Amino acid sequence: MTTPPPSPPPQRPRPRRRPAARDESPTGAIPQHPQPKPRRRPTLRGEQPTETIPLRGSLRGTPYRDPRVTRAVAEERAAAHAMDLALRVAEAMLRSGSSAAGVESATIAVGVAAGLEDLDVDLTMQSMHLQCRTPSGQTISRLRVVRQPRLDFARLAMVHALVDDLVSGEIDVEQADSQLREISRTPRMWSRWFVTLAEGGVAGGVALILGASLPGVIVAAVAACVTIMLASLIDRLNLPDFYLGAIGGATATLIAFGSYVLGTYDWLPISPSDFAFIVAGGIVALLPSRTLISAMEDVLSGFPVTGTARLFAVMLHTFGLIVGVAAGLGLSLQAGGLLELGLTPPPLDKLAWASATLPLVIGGSGLIGLAGSITLQGSRRMLLPSALLCVIGVATAVGLVQAGIGRVTATGVAAATIGFLARYIALRMDAPALTLSVPASFGLYPGLAIFIGLYHMSSPPTIADGSNSTTGLFSVLGALGVIMAIATGNTLGDRLAAPLDAPVAQRRRATVEQEGERREDEGWDIV
Repeated sequence: MTTPPPSPPPQRPRPRRRPAARDESPTGAIPQHPQPKPRRRPTLRGEQPTETIPLRGSLRGTPYRDPRVTRAVAEERAAAHAMDLALRVAEAMLRSGSSAAGVESATIAVGVAAGLEDLDVDLTMQSMHLQCRTPSGQTISRLRVVRQPRLDFARLAMVHALVDDLVSGEIDVEQADSQLREISRTPRMWSRWFVTLAEGGVAGGVALILGASLPGVIVAAVAACVTIMLASLIDRLNLPDFYLGAIGGATATLIAFGSYVLGTYDWLPISPSDFAFIVAGGIVALLPSRTLISAMEDVLSGFPVTGTARLFAVMLHTFGLIVGVAAGLGLSLQAGGLLELGLTPPPLDKLAWASATLPLVIGGSGLIGLAGSITLQGSRRMLLPSALLCVIGVATAVGLVQAGIGRVTATGVAAATIGFLARYIALRMDAPALTLSVPASFGLYPGLAIFIGLYHMSSPPTIADGSNSTTGLFSVLGALGVIMAIATGNTLGDRLAAPLDAPVAQRRRATVEQEGERREDEGWDIV
């Protein structure tokens, strides 16, 4: 008799998941509990591919960040009108002396404020090309060429204020178009003869802070004025800048030597040091420093073609000036040898920016900044800030040199200080930082170092102690290093001051958020 197989052990029932508790509310909806986030694990997978930066993103770090859209997204006719406005703004800024980075940011800001979603901007040294694609697929292209730029910082400030008002939503596109036409018809701030006197003021201020006597300061100012007037007459021949710089440098040197010869006959109390200071003032007044800072900013800001072209043009003009000074100095040394005149430069330890007393240094620096702003056609309200920043820059450089820091490093720190303060002050006066940083940097340019280097390169070894080509070459190369430190330092200071624009951007962003719902109801779109 077989026995039945043993029965399997009783299995325990599997626990059921409790149903989610229903809400006691009349609807009886089950509350949704947030699911826990999955834990991230390390992976070797690459990042997402690089995509095109939106127009708003390209305005990051510029004075026109967080713009307000003042109209709906533009179709063909409205887009063409907006592009024409942006192109005219770019032309006015480029003609007035703005950098390529400033022109591009202003152009994009105008396009964003006008409702353009897809806008391409291409800038070179003389041309501007804009291309836009509308939502319907239509492509609109515009091209403009600026062949003869004339520095006009007052007009540049007016265009900057116009773009800022458009970006802030205080005016619309039609009002901006009307105001831009008025700005283009506005005459220049200062007359030509007054600008010529201001060039003399720059040269006289440089001679003053170097320690020249009162007759030396007057002769430096007169020599610069005569040189500028002669250059304006020769400019009618359409000569390149290289030849204009050479003629100007030779003229300033020969005028200084003529005044020194009169001083030897007790007709004019001009010493050998005054002769050097007069030539140094003429060099600073004739240096193409107006475009040097813009050129270096273009190179450092991602515009290598435009920046390199501008930088090469500046260096070519500078070399022409050096050639002219060297030629005039060579003639002066030969004439001095024939007349048995002792013509020696100041010693090498006098290469500092300021050798005069403290009140004269402050007064001379303020004169350089104020007169430099006039030479750039700056507005009247920018004169005092330019003078103040020039005094701060020269004081910073002199203090660092006396503390034992090298000349190039001290110049770079002083230029960065000027660039930082220039952006902080200028943007709160509705002007770009360039309108303050460029004239305030005139007091840092090494006119005396260039003169002494050229003297050692031009004079025979028997004249003066230690005069040789090697010493002169090192002095000239050091001066060029100081010039580059000024340009790079200004750009660095401008970038470091960008976070201080946050209050302006926050007010603009708050305005955009308050009006966002109203624009969505009306069919407006924010790019």
